[in-house]
Amino acid sequence: MQTSKTPIPTAPEAPQRKAILRVQVLMAEHDIRFVTELWKRLNAMGVDISHSQLTRVVNNSTKSLSIDLLEGLATLFDCPVSSLFKDN
Repeated sequence: MQTSKTPIPTAPEAPQRKAILRVQVLMAEHDIRFVTELWKRLNAMGVDISHSQLTRVVNNSTKSLSIDLLEGLATLFDCPVSSLFKDN
């Protein structure tokens, strides 16, 4: 009795992200060494974000960003919102 082997389908690769945040670079340029320090500064500015969500933002693993966060980061780093993103 012969059995045919059916290939197991593999999951498709995740699409390459087009929007890459530069938060880690900007943190280094502004001597902010820890996400906790960034989180405290943003909270003091009225930006409501959890520490874990901000960690995902810093690590480029978040799936969404709020306008409030983008404006808060741009204000904190004294740059236009476009400077928060890496040029492709």
